[in-house]
Amino acid sequence: MKKQLLLLLTITLTLNTYSQITYEKGYFITNSGKKTECLIKNRDWKNNPTEFEYKLTESSDKKKLTIQTIKEFGINAITKFTRHKVKIDRSSIDTNKLDRDRNPVLKEEELFLKVLLEGKSNLYEYIDTNLKRYFYTKEDGTIEQLIYKRYFINGQDKIGENNRYQQQLFNNLKCATVSKNTLENINYKKNELVRFFLKYYECNNQKYKRFEIKQK
Repeated sequence: MKKQLLLLLTITLTLNTYSQITYEKGYFITNSGKKTECLIKNRDWKNNPTEFEYKLTESSDKKKLTIQTIKEFGINAITKFTRHKVKIDRSSIDTNKLDRDRNPVLKEEELFLKVLLEGKSNLYEYIDTNLKRYFYTKEDGTIEQLIYKRYFINGQDKIGENNRYQQQLFNNLKCATVSKNTLENINYKKNELVRFFLKYYECNNQKYKRFEIKQK
């Protein structure tokens, strides 16, 4: 009886895993600017992708597109990725791998950034396994990483934190109701950054679009 229940549970979990990966209505935009409506395989990406699969119709063959040929793709109102050349710091947050340099090591890469909020200033997310980085649009339209880095303080075994992102937000996203002290209490976490941006939009009476709406 126990073996039968175990087998049934295994089959159910397997079916649920496969059922979660479905083709949903979406689109992609090529380098030339052509937009194509399609069905995109929703993998609920845990890491930012460099490619994706799509179908033009339910009955058509699946195809694959990569970051080299696509500058934007998304699943309508749920997920949106846009390609950008950005400077990213890949310093580890693992205590065993920290260095003693307070400054980030920024290198230019071409990445699909996940759009979390879209408004006068956009908020983006990039995840690569344990690496999480957030980016935002400055007033001049350029995209910049919000800087956060853990490091060992020279001559000590204590861990320091470079929280430059708080100063970046204070300098570039002005809001009369948000003080510098308030920003100093914002952690480098998605939910807290999203809350700040929502407050920024409200403070400046700006329209915005929020992604990651969960489907029922």
